[in-house]
Amino acid sequence: MNKLLIAVIISMLSINTFSQEIKFFNQRPDRNLTLGLGGDGGVISIHHEKLNIISYNLILATELGLGATQDVSIVDPSHYYLSIPFNISACFGKRMHLFEAGLGSTIHLRINDPFYEFCIYPIIGYRLQPVKPRKFMFKIYTSIPYNLNYQTYINLKGSEIFFIPLGISIGKSF
Repeated sequence: MNKLLIAVIISMLSINTFSQEIKFFNQRPDRNLTLGLGGDGGVISIHHEKLNIISYNLILATELGLGATQDVSIVDPSHYYLSIPFNISACFGKRMHLFEAGLGSTIHLRINDPFYEFCIYPIIGYRLQPVKPRKFMFKIYTSIPYNLNYQTYINLKGSEIFFIPLGISIGKSF
């Protein structure tokens, strides 16, 4: 009888601990709205991100954005572009500090002209992701497309699109 009572108590304590861990995941914010400088969205961009919390140490992030960039001639640009980035990445780490690795793509649409450019790139970065809603979120990352011009590092090959391979995103989680 004593062994049965001890087994029941241990079972209850382990279930209680597991339920507190599940409660932690339910409270973590699953969306981000960020403003980005550089990176995949061009010179400036706004992003909406959906976080799928898989486990305590793993989050799957999908991101869609809208940005603006121009051609490489910074002083007197002749063309402006609307950028539409889409990314999917896995975030590894504990609590707020996460390492990010994934794959992204961006479509650059030239304004007032039927021209577009498409690029695909790997994403590697670090993010500070809050564990409570309505808190500050920060991400720094690199996205180097396969068609980056390696002589200048600021535009795509065969194109005059201004592309900065290093990006910073700051926003809010909800």
